[in-house]
Amino acid sequence: MGFGLIAAWWAVDYMLRGRMHAAYLVPKFHFTYYGFDWIQPWPGSGMYLHFAVLALMAVAIAFGFYYRAATIIFAIGLTYVFLLDRTNYQNHYYLLVLISWLMVILPLHQDFSVDAVSGLTNRRLTIPKWMLWLTRFHIGMPYFFGGVAKFEADWFAGAPFRQTLQANDWWPLIGPLFRQEPIVQCAIWGGLLFDLSIVPLLLWRRTRIPAYLICVVFHLMNSQLFDIHIFPWFMIIATTVFFEPDWPSRVLHVRRRSANSKTLTNPQLMPSWREMAGRKKIVAALLFAYCLFHCVWPLRHHLYPGPASWTEQGHFFAWRMMLRGKMVGFRYFLTDPRTGQTQQVDPRPTLSHLQMMSFGRDPEMILHLAHHIAAEHLRQFGTRVEVRALVLTSLNGRKPQLQIDPNADLASIPRGFHSRPWILPLTEPLPETPWIVPISQWEQHVKIPTLTFLQQNSGARSALKNVTPVAALE
Repeated sequence: MGFGLIAAWWAVDYMLRGRMHAAYLVPKFHFTYYGFDWIQPWPGSGMYLHFAVLALMAVAIAFGFYYRAATIIFAIGLTYVFLLDRTNYQNHYYLLVLISWLMVILPLHQDFSVDAVSGLTNRRLTIPKWMLWLTRFHIGMPYFFGGVAKFEADWFAGAPFRQTLQANDWWPLIGPLFRQEPIVQCAIWGGLLFDLSIVPLLLWRRTRIPAYLICVVFHLMNSQLFDIHIFPWFMIIATTVFFEPDWPSRVLHVRRRSANSKTLTNPQLMPSWREMAGRKKIVAALLFAYCLFHCVWPLRHHLYPGPASWTEQGHFFAWRMMLRGKMVGFRYFLTDPRTGQTQQVDPRPTLSHLQMMSFGRDPEMILHLAHHIAAEHLRQFGTRVEVRALVLTSLNGRKPQLQIDPNADLASIPRGFHSRPWILPLTEPLPETPWIVPISQWEQHVKIPTLTFLQQNSGARSALKNVTPVAALE
């Protein structure tokens, strides 16, 4: 019920506040995930209809009305929205997608639902225990892996969390405390300890109540500090899965009595013990493989060179939260290989404001847009061009440096999960105080190597003067 109501709120709010229009209808180009370029927004008013259906299916899930059909339609529809644009990625959207597919297999409509009351399903008060633990596993992942991801030098140094706290010093009474270093250190170490310990504390009966109360305070604080929409409220509800399964009945003082089902009591319809043993082995093997994947997948960034906060490889789908703040200045250059002439390309008419504020943090999205620029030029003028980008990035208050090789022809580099040697290594050290200089003045402080593709262009030395600024914090 909680999932359905929260999901319905998300879908309706997305439409009414205009975020859906800004994210999916305004842009002329979408940063799709690799291998999913075929997923594009519905034409016309199709996206409004899509979100309306999501809201209706979420309400149906909440009340258990044609639950199976509603969960399948909702899971497919939510996954479609999730895959439309990488710039709209949030860890809580990823969690909602996982939970939506989990609910397809959970028999949550077999009691206290429209389906159970109307006889559309057999009433039952128990579910297999592995379903409960699989749900707990999913809800616990953001906590635990969010803590594991914090084992980085930048986090222990307080970047970028210190800047985030100080930006909220407007809070009445407690706001000035956010600038006190002891408070900042308590928040840094407290956040790490909370993420790593909260799941064990929730599982232990003696500490469950105080641990849950700490969770509530933690998520309420996050709802005020960060723009993460429904995530705090969803986690407050979802974390109750660590309580005993019958806690709602006990809280409401409702005594439940299971209705017998012929399917459960007729020996002729029951599977044999050999069949049940075989099914248990298959289910156990599938569960082990599934959980192992979700334990290994968030750690894949260790397979790539360089920190994930810089290269972004392995950053998505890994519960890496509040680990990097980036200020980025970029400029695209388009070169005709036949004449050697180079011109600047402004991507702003193609992208929305939301995309502009996000895509520059990720070299993969910079590469994707370069492919689009080359494809559009080929479509309009019938000639192939080389596309390069001058990208300066300041990570967690560092002095900005080149993030990708400005002499690399991005149009000729394939997208994918392989290593990216065209991403330059992070060399700037983390300063004691953040390096705060307006992007318009970066040219005076950052030494740019010779841009060979611009040597014939008189504007090469002033390439930074009109650099396009973007900023991203997650």
